[in-house]
Amino acid sequence: MRRLAVSALLLVCSLALPLPGSADTASEHVEWGAWSFDYEVRDNTGLALRNVTYGGEQVLAKASMPVLRVKYVKERIWWNPFTWFGSRADSGRCGPFQDRLRWQDLVPIVNCGNQKVCVENSTVKGMKWLELGIYARIGEYHIYQSWHLSEDGELRPVVQSRGLSCNTDHVHHPYWRFDFDINGNGMDQVFVRDDGGPDSGWGPGWKKYTNERNDVKNTATHRSWFVRDQLTGHGVWMLPGDGYSPLKDDGERDSFADLDVAIRRANPDEDLPWVFGARGQLGYDEDNQGIQEQDVVFWYVAHLPHMAALGPTKWLTLGPTLKIHR
Repeated sequence: MRRLAVSALLLVCSLALPLPGSADTASEHVEWGAWSFDYEVRDNTGLALRNVTYGGEQVLAKASMPVLRVKYVKERIWWNPFTWFGSRADSGRCGPFQDRLRWQDLVPIVNCGNQKVCVENSTVKGMKWLELGIYARIGEYHIYQSWHLSEDGELRPVVQSRGLSCNTDHVHHPYWRFDFDINGNGMDQVFVRDDGGPDSGWGPGWKKYTNERNDVKNTATHRSWFVRDQLTGHGVWMLPGDGYSPLKDDGERDSFADLDVAIRRANPDEDLPWVFGARGQLGYDEDNQGIQEQDVVFWYVAHLPHMAALGPTKWLTLGPTLKIHR
């Protein structure tokens, strides 16, 4: 997969798109190439995109990042008195945390005219890209959340982080939420594909999801997912990220965040800020609703390892790739 050069807060681009009007504006509309969408910062879900179309056809109703859950190797546990004492610096115990990016957490981006939402163009290896990003400060953490759109139909959600709340190894788990509404008719289908897999009626390696479920990556079979409109066959590939140096991929799940992908039937009552707490796993699947030819929500979870030995100033970056298919 082609890698996109990402450099936190060092946005050296040629501006061809007007920047948002004022520093306290939390939403705008953007027309760029074949892309059309609105962006917003509200409801503690970071920088979100709404009403995303490509080539005049609906792709996403909303894309957001409701939470980054953070798990330290050592943590303070309310029922274990042995974890209560000593400073964070001495004991290395803190967390877990649920970091949710809010407008009041944002810091003006110096290299982007002190805007709180930076919108800039760049060209990478002959391909034009549009980047939208926000820079948040939460305690000791520096977080840069961004969306990268290419002229040929790629959408890359990216999160970059640095900082140490405790001098201890930990993992950031960003949760991206994609409310698909391909072609705007609520007839979405979700497929998973594995190299060498059996033919279940959709071709070798292809399987259709019928009900809400969680899933995990499988690098050995190059597992990927495809969300499409049943009527037109148009859709979007969801591809696990291959990491941005020094990371090699989107990380490995663990007992704290034990899934990579979750498929849910869209429900307006579930389009909320994160409600499961720092220790809570993603829910919304208790009734195991059918998702065949429905409006679906696709959750993607990455796992960003931060070794304390890297120090508080090393930026680490990851995120998946979405590709438009027509």
